[in-house]
Amino acid sequence: MEIDRKLKGKELSEFLVEKLDELAGNICQDPDELERFVKQWNNGFNSYSLNNTLLIWVQKPEAIKTPFICGYKGWLKKSRCVNRGEKAIRILAPYKKRIEDDHGEEAFIIKGFFPVSVYHVSQTSGEDLKDPGCPDLISGDVDLNTIVKACPFPVRISDEMGFSNGRTDGKIITIAKRNNESAMVHTLCHEWGHAIMHFKPESKSLERSIKECDAEISAHIVTSCLGLKNDKSPLYVGNWMKGNSDRIRSRARIILTTSEKIIRTIAKELNPSVNKVIL
Repeated sequence: MEIDRKLKGKELSEFLVEKLDELAGNICQDPDELERFVKQWNNGFNSYSLNNTLLIWVQKPEAIKTPFICGYKGWLKKSRCVNRGEKAIRILAPYKKRIEDDHGEEAFIIKGFFPVSVYHVSQTSGEDLKDPGCPDLISGDVDLNTIVKACPFPVRISDEMGFSNGRTDGKIITIAKRNNESAMVHTLCHEWGHAIMHFKPESKSLERSIKECDAEISAHIVTSCLGLKNDKSPLYVGNWMKGNSDRIRSRARIILTTSEKIIRTIAKELNPSVNKVIL
């Protein structure tokens, strides 16, 4: 992806947001590519958001294999300098506004985004890296109880769901008891996605097909990060996506953001000291 160096400030932000929408839309409609991307992100790139990782990847493809990225000052702290003449990788940082919530507690809302510059290790010179990169955000076997414990919504497991695998009203998640625990994990992640995305005023008018694609793509991302093999999602999404591909494309960034939120919540349950997202 080439970025016109004349673009600055608001124009550059708008260009990056537009490009991000396009990239996210494309990758969310290709389950195999999405799974490959998420696994690479989990294994080292996770100090950046999924959305910014897409922007990094398309500007510096080799970075996905050696995900050592820092800002100019960040490299100086690692005793490395950005080489003269190197072209920055442009990503988006959130512009946050401090507010007081309904309980009088301090909170932040995202008002927009602004462009920032980062550089790949290949664009720098200096001392050898002491830190070889980020560890896996999630690794090893993850059982259903861990996911249930991590989920911020109460989870009920029922023997009386019939042919339905799960449901949620945005407050409680109910999943069917099955012999296949991995399938139950997937269902929980699917309903967790629904609970986050589809019980807000602005989501009420969404068609069921859009909501189902949102939740299933999100579940596919999360379970791929968990290391679960899932051949069902491409078929499921393909069925619901018929005639809706353009609308799904427009919701891709929401899907990625929701998926990452779930992944990081699970990772924190597994390891309370897990690193926070940088950008």
